[in-house]
Amino acid sequence: MNILIKNKQKKGQEMALYLKQQQQRRLDVIETYYQSINEAEKWRDKERLAAIDIQKNWRMLKVKWNYHKILKSCRLIQRVYRGYHKGRMVFFGETERRNQQMQMAFFHEMAKIIQKYYRGYYSRKYEHDFYARKTYLNHVQHKNEEVRKKLDEYQRQMMIEEQKRQEQTARTEFAELAGNLHHLVSTKAIPGVYNPPFVNIKPQAFNVEVEQHLKSTFKVNYEWRPPNKEKIEFFRTLSQEQQKLMKQQKLTAK
Repeated sequence: MNILIKNKQKKGQEMALYLKQQQQRRLDVIETYYQSINEAEKWRDKERLAAIDIQKNWRMLKVKWNYHKILKSCRLIQRVYRGYHKGRMVFFGETERRNQQMQMAFFHEMAKIIQKYYRGYYSRKYEHDFYARKTYLNHVQHKNEEVRKKLDEYQRQMMIEEQKRQEQTARTEFAELAGNLHHLVSTKAIPGVYNPPFVNIKPQAFNVEVEQHLKSTFKVNYEWRPPNKEKIEFFRTLSQEQQKLMKQQKLTAK
């Protein structure tokens, strides 16, 4: 029984202690609450201003971000539009310039054709007479024929003079050769080499018999000069040709 009473008392004490602690805790909570309220009231204006600053800065940042986004979009639109507009302007300008060049080239070509026909018409009508030009061309043709005839005559005379000069040179050389061949002239007893007694055709030079050339040259140039090798070879060849000709004539006569 005593134990039960002691237990009850102990429980009563514990309950009283617990209630007392709870009461003290409530008082502490209330005290803390009032202190917090007082502290909040003390910093209320400052915190309100800080909250206002935070809201202000955040809203300003959002507006700034939105403004920069809009500004970037505007710049993009402007860039694209300016590029498109500039490209179209350049394209239309280049097209216009090309068309203008083509038109000017066409107009210039047509102007050239018109000028060509008009100048031809004006020249034929006022500057050049067809019949006068025909007469002039005929006169030029006759003049050319006269000049050509004179040139042909001059050429013929020059050829004749050249032939005469060559013949004179040949005569002089032949006379020089014949001057040293007086020993081949015929005598009263023995006929010479160029005076064969058995043929009718005798050797000739410049339509004159060689025998006669030798006689006339010997009379003029009586001084004896020894012949050189070229002269001897020339007359030797000439003598051989004459002998061949004589043999052919004999064979023909037989």
